[in-house]
Amino acid sequence: MMPIFSDNEPGFNHFDALILHDQLLREVENLLPIKAAVGFRLHDSYPCVHTFSPRQQEILRAERKGSSPFVRGGMLVIPLAVTKQIAVDVVVYDVDPALLVKMDPQWLSELQKQILDHFFQIRRIYTDPGTGLYNQRALALVLSGSSCWKSLFLIATVSRKRSIAGGYQKVNQLASLLEAVISEPLFYFGQGVFGCVSRKCDRRTALDFSHRLISRLKREEVYRVHVGFSCLAGEQSPENTFHDCWNALIEAERRGPYSLCDAEFLQKRDQHPLALPPSPILRKFQRRWSGLNRFGLVLISFERPGDEELLECVSLLPDESYSVQLTAGQLLVLLPDYSAARTAREVGTLAEYIETRTNRSVAMGHTHWPSDGTSKIESVGNCRKAILHGSFYGTGALVGFDFLSLNVSGDLYFDEGNYKQAIREYRAGLRMHPGDVNLLNSLGVALAEVNRHRQAIDCFTQVLATDPVNHMALVNKGMSCRLLGLNMQAVSCFEQAVRCPDHVQEASLELYLQLGRLYCLVEQYDNAVMLLKRWQEIKGLPEEFMFFRIMGEACMGAGRNREAIESLQRSLQLHPGNADSQSMLGLLYVLEDEGAEVGLSLCNRAVFMDEDNAEHYFRLASALSHLGENVEALSAVRTALRIKRNHDRAILLRGRIYENLGRISRAIQSYQRLESLKNSSDSRKKEALARLRKLNC
Repeated sequence: MMPIFSDNEPGFNHFDALILHDQLLREVENLLPIKAAVGFRLHDSYPCVHTFSPRQQEILRAERKGSSPFVRGGMLVIPLAVTKQIAVDVVVYDVDPALLVKMDPQWLSELQKQILDHFFQIRRIYTDPGTGLYNQRALALVLSGSSCWKSLFLIATVSRKRSIAGGYQKVNQLASLLEAVISEPLFYFGQGVFGCVSRKCDRRTALDFSHRLISRLKREEVYRVHVGFSCLAGEQSPENTFHDCWNALIEAERRGPYSLCDAEFLQKRDQHPLALPPSPILRKFQRRWSGLNRFGLVLISFERPGDEELLECVSLLPDESYSVQLTAGQLLVLLPDYSAARTAREVGTLAEYIETRTNRSVAMGHTHWPSDGTSKIESVGNCRKAILHGSFYGTGALVGFDFLSLNVSGDLYFDEGNYKQAIREYRAGLRMHPGDVNLLNSLGVALAEVNRHRQAIDCFTQVLATDPVNHMALVNKGMSCRLLGLNMQAVSCFEQAVRCPDHVQEASLELYLQLGRLYCLVEQYDNAVMLLKRWQEIKGLPEEFMFFRIMGEACMGAGRNREAIESLQRSLQLHPGNADSQSMLGLLYVLEDEGAEVGLSLCNRAVFMDEDNAEHYFRLASALSHLGENVEALSAVRTALRIKRNHDRAILLRGRIYENLGRISRAIQSYQRLESLKNSSDSRKKEALARLRKLNC
């Protein structure tokens, strides 16, 4: 079904039927000349937003053709075509069927147009005029109504743009990017803060979504990204729900430049798997271990505890021990003057006694003090880390705190977005077991998340010194090198990662995209094309705009312009607001005589969207020069060089334009400037030298 309005025209969106449900249906009722029941029917994976009878649902499920209103089974169906090929119908029922049959098709068509026009007016009330995304009024409807939305995400970004115009451009770029990577309703609240609601209310899913989103935005070189999320289930007021999520966003900002936080973490700090016991309990233990030169600590945890089992457990403890119940199923035990070895033996004996007497499986985590670099209070937390470590071995595990426990606790903090605490855990583990490959890899990744890339590279280098084909270390070192601008080192790391024996199992699209982008940066375009085609042969075409954008750039650089056009068109279908794809496609349209007016329009649109990007001005200048509009081309190339002074392709183009304008002395200066550049390619230096010789003859 063809859209009733163009895809790039702001208007009715399929999410409106869910978020603005009541407001829109009231408007339909007001427009109808008769009293009737109305509802929305969505033709996609979303749940039905209106309750229809089984018979009505069966009628509505039947395939229909065209976009004109029609009557079927005593119901008037008014189709509304929306973006992303998801159709929504307004259904009018509980009306005399004979009256419906008599309705004039032309009048129905006018009614359809009226409904859309009124919907557009209502939608404007609930959208931000700059980005076209929903505003805080729309979020209030989501939070206060019973709907299919289960989770709220707040996404904060920080722009490096100093000018008002630059900041406005950046916000619109981010809005377009988020629409391309998130298939849920998006909101904008101003000051770089976006929102998103999701139909899923699962903490694991929310964490995965947040990690993937931050990774995607980081790939697009967004300066800082923070995500706070909260479950919408419960009886909280809209204000409290938003407030909780806002506090989670603030906590995420404290954690690092690219971080996240769950509102539930802030509300239930004391229930965190690694939280210390309450202060009154800690003070009891402090009084007991005061003056001791050494002691053991044991945390006993029953899977399904009962009072009798706990009492039985206490009766089996050594006479000199001291124990306190932490929760319904956990008992913390102090063993005065016990060494590490004696503590471990006592744990084994105690577990055997408890399981024999209670016939219940019990897990235990134990540690001892003094331990290198660990305070007495930290020893209590180490018992919890040992219990968490033991959970990986199943029920009834007996685990002593060690470097592996710190790896596990570090992974938990990393997963929660608390990268600074994860770094502390991994470093503590390395103090206990220097050179451990897993800890070094994990520490390097955590350091990279807080932009400490040189330290991260040191970690990965240590791993590769002992394991040269460690796939994880090669990929992560390549990522950090790329972010530091060490492009050739990054290429070397990624190429080795692709050749690793583990690559088939570990292969990810991200690796291919990063290496393909680097090949384009260092102008190894043929390598980029071969790499991405290899992925395509193995995995097929991904629904990822960046794949097609890089493929388009690679094909364009390799002289395969027709293939480049196809790839860039596909990229813009997936992400219509991508300025790079627009400027490259615009230049290609001009070079391939596909329409100079459309090509220049795309180039100018890219410049408008991102006026601080030298590449956009260079491509605009190249298109204008190809069309013989040398004065305009000179202005564009000068702007490119003001943004990036040593842009060698722009310098060479400027020389050619000066030649075309007959300004030979200026052309010579440009070619001489190009020859003096250290990082210019040999092919461009040769062309500049050849043109100098010709002009000096």
